[in-house]
Amino acid sequence: MGMTEILSALMLLGGIADSTGKKSSIIAFSDVFKQAFGFSFNGIYDRQRELYKRKPYNITKTLDAMKAVLLKEYKKRQAAQKNKDEKR
Repeated sequence: MGMTEILSALMLLGGIADSTGKKSSIIAFSDVFKQAFGFSFNGIYDRQRELYKRKPYNITKTLDAMKAVLLKEYKKRQAAQKNKDEKR
């Protein structure tokens, strides 16, 4: 379901187009994910429907977890840089 969240978010951003400049279909996106990551969504429309049936506070579990990890790493690097600067 996490990859469905990522795929859906990328589609909704609307900034990704195919080689002709048109908005890519969800099938095209899922085919690229299949080739890139080596797995299948086993019915992307069904998976996306399941995603949108979630309660509003659970709709982006994977994206929220990714954000938390990125923020933690950002703060860790900021602290390391601050310590490095203080030692000079």
